[in-house]
Amino acid sequence: MEEQARLKGYRYVHSANEPLLVAGVGTIGLEMMLARPDLDAIIMPIGGGSGAAGSSIAAKTINPRIRMIGVQSEHARVVYDSWREHKVLSSDVCTTFAEGMATRQAFELTLGILIQNLDDFVLVSDDELFASIRLLFEHTHNVAEGAGAASLAAAMKLKDELAGKKVALDLSGGNITAETLKRIL
Repeated sequence: MEEQARLKGYRYVHSANEPLLVAGVGTIGLEMMLARPDLDAIIMPIGGGSGAAGSSIAAKTINPRIRMIGVQSEHARVVYDSWREHKVLSSDVCTTFAEGMATRQAFELTLGILIQNLDDFVLVSDDELFASIRLLFEHTHNVAEGAGAASLAAAMKLKDELAGKKVALDLSGGNITAETLKRIL
């Protein structure tokens, strides 16, 4: 795609290594902080990392003490591993059903921001994602895809640590097929 754009004289907008995209999706964190400036933590799903990177910049600019927590599928963990090792990694392993987090490559721009701004990063299983999708559907009547429910899965995993805290979850994405939703329910 990058080559096609170059040949036709178009500007290629990368899904993660694009500063303007990171700034644009950072409005998620900005909106959370404007709604609740007293937040203790924000949990963000991570695929390529642009949403978490942009949101962490916005949130930490407003409140440097806010705890930013990333979450990724344990079956597509390359960004998590890259964050831990402080270097861009790639992986051939990516078996999660959660398409929004199904990445095989970490990206330089977003990884650098995540290394600087994430306070914690957790992995969740597909079973934990299924449980979160069910919980959202049954109790709030929200339909979420795997990546969309990842923040709730992480919050449930960290429930003792987060008890009594003001925590915002990014429930991003309802791109789930009826067949998948039916199977999970």
